[in-house]
Amino acid sequence: YFYENSNNCINCGIKFGDYHCSICNLWMSDDEKPYHCADCGFCRVGGAENFQHCHDCGMCIDRTLYDNHNCKVGKYKSNCPVCQEYLFSSRSASHEMPCGHAIHWDCFRQLAAHDSRCPVCKKTAETKERMMPTWNAMAAGVALQPVPPELTRVVNIQCNDCEEIDYGRAWHFLGVQCRNCSSFNTVVDRIVMSGEEAHNFLEAMVQREQFSAPFDLDAPASSNSRRRVSRRRSHI
Repeated sequence: YFYENSNNCINCGIKFGDYHCSICNLWMSDDEKPYHCADCGFCRVGGAENFQHCHDCGMCIDRTLYDNHNCKVGKYKSNCPVCQEYLFSSRSASHEMPCGHAIHWDCFRQLAAHDSRCPVCKKTAETKERMMPTWNAMAAGVALQPVPPELTRVVNIQCNDCEEIDYGRAWHFLGVQCRNCSSFNTVVDRIVMSGEEAHNFLEAMVQREQFSAPFDLDAPASSNSRRRVSRRRSHI
C-alpha cells in the first residue's frame, strides 16, 4: 500500500522510483533526467537545466539553440512527417529543420540517408554550409560528364530552396544548379527545346559569354592574342 502521490510504501518505506512526479503520478528511473514542465503540462526527459520552454512553439527547446531557433506557433503540435507520431507528447528527441518543420531526430537521420529534403515542403533539410561540399561535388560531376547533343535539353527550372525561377538552363541528369543559392534542389518547370536545337542554342550561349568576357590584363600575352583572334572570327 502507498499514500496517494507518495514515492514510498507506507508499510516498509521502500522507495518506488528515483524520480517521482506527484502531478503526473509518474515513477521512473533518474537515468534520463526527467523533469516536470508546468507549461507543457507533463514530464519530459533530458534535464530541466538543459531546456527552456518557448511559449510560441509550445515546446521545451534546448538552451544552446534557444536564442537562434526558428520560432513558429504550434510547430511541435503536429505529427512527425515520417512516423506520424504526435511530436508534442512524444518522448523521442525532436529536430528542427532549416525550413522550420519539426521531425523526430531518429527519423531525420534515417531520412537523410537517402533524401536530403524536408518531407513536407521539399526544401533542403540541412544548412547551406553543410550541403555546399555535396553541391560542389555535383557541380564537378556535371562538368566532367557532358550530355550528348542528341540528349541535350534546354529547360526552365524552379529552386525549391530559394524559390527563384531560372530560364534557358542546360539540363543534366545529375541535376541543374540554382545560380541564386547554389542549391541542386531544383525541379524542371518546362522543357523549352531538346536535341540538336538545344545543343546549338547552348553552344551559341557559351560563345556569347566568351565574346563578352572582360580583357584579362594578368593573363599571358599569347592568351589574350588568341582571344582577340577568336573574337574577330566569331564576329565575322
